Amino acid sequence: MPSRARRYAGKSSIRRSSNEIRPPPVACKPMIVRSNVVLPTPLRPNNATASPDSTRRPISDKTWLKPYAALEYETSLMMAQGAACSVGDQMHPRGVLDRAGYALIGKAYARVEAREPWLDGAVPLAQIGVLQTPAETMRIEDGVTQMLVQLKHQFNIIAHDADCSRYELLILPDATQLSPETVKRLGAFLRRGGAMLATGTSGLWDAGRRAIPQLGIRPEGFSPFTASYVRFGKQIAADIPETDHVIYDRGVRVRAAAGAEKLAGVVEPYFERSWRKFCSHRQTPPDRISPYAAAVQFRNVGYIPFMVFDGYANHGNLACRWLVEKLLDRLLPEPLIRVKGPAMLEASVLRQGRRMIVHLLHYCPQRRTPTLDIVEDIVPLMDVEISLKTARKPGRVYLAPEQKALEFDYAPGRTRVVVPRMDGHAMVVFE
Repeated sequence: MPSRARRYAGKSSIRRSSNEIRPPPVACKPMIVRSNVVLPTPLRPNNATASPDSTRRPISDKTWLKPYAALEYETSLMMAQGAACSVGDQMHPRGVLDRAGYALIGKAYARVEAREPWLDGAVPLAQIGVLQTPAETMRIEDGVTQMLVQLKHQFNIIAHDADCSRYELLILPDATQLSPETVKRLGAFLRRGGAMLATGTSGLWDAGRRAIPQLGIRPEGFSPFTASYVRFGKQIAADIPETDHVIYDRGVRVRAAAGAEKLAGVVEPYFERSWRKFCSHRQTPPDRISPYAAAVQFRNVGYIPFMVFDGYANHGNLACRWLVEKLLDRLLPEPLIRVKGPAMLEASVLRQGRRMIVHLLHYCPQRRTPTLDIVEDIVPLMDVEISLKTARKPGRVYLAPEQKALEFDYAPGRTRVVVPRMDGHAMVVFE
């Protein structure tokens, strides 16, 4: 999968996938390439190298050039996150640069250069601050990133002692550990009118039996069931299939406290699946609605008693994303941007002086091997409608760098525009 840009406290950080090839320690045997030609490292799949000990096992030759579409996606993603573009190189031992490799880089960089007038000094905007989780829970941050990107929300991952006053909403994902100082800061943030969404065991302690009062719940400890089901309440059931949706990970049994609103209920299974007693292929079917809540809202705070972000990263469970989406719709009714398009369409908003610039990215990776996703083709997307939160009516809206004017509608607080066609990456400028 291509590199993924993730913003920490407003600063861009480019992360590679977990199977990234790293230079070996000095004491290790040198890495070799199963080919007579060494191409620039970023232009090969990450698994194109093998150690000398592993060369006895035949593997396919994967040292071909990366498709141009993949490098265009990576550089477009860097631009969309306000990051500088950087493509590394592993030079051949003879000191000869690869012509095909640098022709590919040159083509991608020429495209970046044409957009530099709308990149210099552009700063990403964010409405949501996501509190960092411990290093050993990295899958949680992966799930947060995937989910919020697919929902088109603008966010930063922030430290617990960061200034949270710049955000309208804070997310405490799944297993966020809170110190007494952080709890005080969260209380002050909420009193100033901020909103908060907590999931899983965030804000809980004593084996899920006690919780900070801001959550508006009465916790009763962990569920005895590995898998449970969610039944969406009528308040948040719009566009949700009318069935009980499985959650594959153990949750916390909670009831809504006085003054809190139960938005979804937990349907527990007939029994806990084991070698003694089981039914169906993976989980026991749902039995009946329980008195426990699957989603609660208390004033400007939402709570979900499941590790929905970790579950989304591990299972791709849409019910997890739907729960988060419905609560964010209530807690953040005026998102910075709304986009009508497929989930894989990415959107980011940057400010450059008085300009606001929306980056739209639509690239389609395809799983070609058990560990390799390829972006080979750029598939056009038609009639993409976006609604941007703007303080005033813009003088004009256009596509960069071609400066093609777009018709737009303005209602107090929002500007609506339709991009007739985008090929991979579009930059929509409001000024």
